[in-house]
Amino acid sequence: MLIPSYAAIQQEFHIPVALIAIPDALFILVSAFFAIIWGYYTDRINRTKVIRVGAFCWTFGMLLTAFSTSYEMLILSRMLSGAGLGCVLPVGYSIISDAIPPEERTGWFGTLAILSSISNGTGQALSSFVGPIYGWRFPFILLSIISFFILGILFFIRIPQRGASESELLDLTDFNLEYSYRISREDLSEIVRKKTNRHLISQGFLTVIPGTIFIYFLTSMLALYYFSDLPSEIRLQTATIFAGMVGVGYLLGNLVISRLSDALFKRNKRNRARLATICMILAIPLCLMMLFIIQPVKAANLNIDYPDPIPPGETWKYIFLTIQEVFRVYPCYIWYFFIALIGSTLGAAPVANKNAIMVDVNMPEHKGTSASFFNLSEQLGKGFTLLISFMLISMLGSIFNMMVFSVFFWLPAAFFWFLASKSVEEDMTNKSKILSERTQISLIDYIFELEIQMDRAIQKVQDSKYYIESNQEKFNQLLDSAISIFTFCEKEGVSRSITNIEKKAHILKLRTLLVKSETNKIFKQLNNQDINVKEIDVLNEQLRQIRKKINEWEKSTFGELETYYEDAYLKIVEARLNRQDLIKSREKIAQTIHIYERLKYLLIERIEDIEAKEDLSDEESIVFNKEKDLLGKCTKSLLATLKLKEEIDNIFIQLKDHGIRQWDLRKISQLTSEYQVDIYSVILDTFGQDNETKDAIIEILRKIDNIFNEYDKTRPDYTPIF
Repeated sequence: MLIPSYAAIQQEFHIPVALIAIPDALFILVSAFFAIIWGYYTDRINRTKVIRVGAFCWTFGMLLTAFSTSYEMLILSRMLSGAGLGCVLPVGYSIISDAIPPEERTGWFGTLAILSSISNGTGQALSSFVGPIYGWRFPFILLSIISFFILGILFFIRIPQRGASESELLDLTDFNLEYSYRISREDLSEIVRKKTNRHLISQGFLTVIPGTIFIYFLTSMLALYYFSDLPSEIRLQTATIFAGMVGVGYLLGNLVISRLSDALFKRNKRNRARLATICMILAIPLCLMMLFIIQPVKAANLNIDYPDPIPPGETWKYIFLTIQEVFRVYPCYIWYFFIALIGSTLGAAPVANKNAIMVDVNMPEHKGTSASFFNLSEQLGKGFTLLISFMLISMLGSIFNMMVFSVFFWLPAAFFWFLASKSVEEDMTNKSKILSERTQISLIDYIFELEIQMDRAIQKVQDSKYYIESNQEKFNQLLDSAISIFTFCEKEGVSRSITNIEKKAHILKLRTLLVKSETNKIFKQLNNQDINVKEIDVLNEQLRQIRKKINEWEKSTFGELETYYEDAYLKIVEARLNRQDLIKSREKIAQTIHIYERLKYLLIERIEDIEAKEDLSDEESIVFNKEKDLLGKCTKSLLATLKLKEEIDNIFIQLKDHGIRQWDLRKISQLTSEYQVDIYSVILDTFGQDNETKDAIIEILRKIDNIFNEYDKTRPDYTPIF
């Protein structure tokens, strides 16, 4: 909205023309800088809070812009708005991508681009048509009011779960499980190293240069050089309308080509990038033709009798008359409109496709950060272009020459799109594979959690037998708690189609209900005041029989807990067997830690229940001592495994110091597992180019065996296996 008001702002604050674009340039650069910061934290913390903070900064900055009393305050207010915008865009893209299925993404991002273009046009229209009447500040006040209203709406918007639209994570959604992975600092380099990201970031910087120059200077060029002979009251408005004709094709392109792109994507995953490449190449000659076809308009050649001055109430009348006469007297402007329509339609292809591909190739926890990198690239391109724009005009001689020069930046941009079309399918396949593996791990963990819950319920039933003759209330509390757990597990088994969990929980629930019913009937008779001693002895004997029946039930399976404990160590054995593949080995170690932590929590809970009792029976004491012993072993094993993970992580750091990154290891792992090649040999052949580096890598890889050997010795029940 500042662009059409540059003249008014320059006059009010008494600043030279060379400084007029600085507030907008800093607005863009600050937006790009904050996009990186907020994009990263979007992938780590609650996205709802982040987008609210960003929307508030944007809105408050717009309000300060409206009430700026100096050029310095104008700059600061625009920087605050830029900080807010830098937050909203990556968060918004991340949220929208989680609400849209892959085959519809280009169409929806195209719709977003249309709304963005309409907002740009509305901003310029407000400043061009309303600003001269009510002052350049009024549009900012109006937008601030609207923004405060929308900020309130954000408090009632339900944000989709992270990764909700990914087909590989649909099973998690069906299970109401959250995708729990979050970005780490190590992931930043992985995002930048991804080929498709690099190509799209590069093209973004180049593509935005011509677009920025056309948006910021086409209106000025038409007003200063081509429509300068028109009356001053309608000159800027007429130039704005003719410049806006270029935007019609941009809207059409985002509407039509984005849908075409989605249809082509269903046939081949590379087609989005291919379509963008072709459209960008075709747009270059069309944009050049559009520039060379226009010519200056002489008011005397138009069949219009302009009053001097034009009354404010008749401004729109003469604007429409002028446009009509321009098309009649200067037919080149008809061609200008059609060529601009086709050229800008094709030029819109990269916009929506870029965002869709960004979502396609990046992990759910990387989307916000990836969007911020893309935004940084474009905003740097915009800021750089604005900062040197007036220098380019001086060097090239005119705005027209600068525009012609800028169009050729689309050539290298098209080349980067071509490279992206080569790498996008591979990056999507890698992402799909990782998500599928994570889904399987999450589902296994979930089923394991249900089994542990049922084990807790069984233990409560077993514990209830100790109170069957002494504490009726405690007995019923334990059974009610067990029934509640069995009911929950049964419902989860039914809704998630986990048949074995459903059947087991259902049977145990019915058996528990039967025990409770039988026992409470006996309790009721025992509480009868009219009962005699003989009847009491009979009823107590019945209670003892029920206790024996409970004792014969499936145990809480302390033995099962020991099995889980051993299963955890077996994963360490797997990690050692897979030690040549450090990525898989570390994943096994992480799973081991997960099991030990859950077992520790379960054992502590069971021990606390027993410790709460004042007098323990011999049987309870035996169970108590066994569980304490297992808890001690589990705690020591957990600490040892955490240390093992730390040392393996150090191996990754040492390899990184020699130029071997996790991404490299993952790629090598995929190739070696596919072709059954020794991974150590591949690492040495690939990175050990000199003897010193080779010796260092060999030494690092040898440490892995020593690390596992030392781990074996730290286990509380150490017995050498290898």
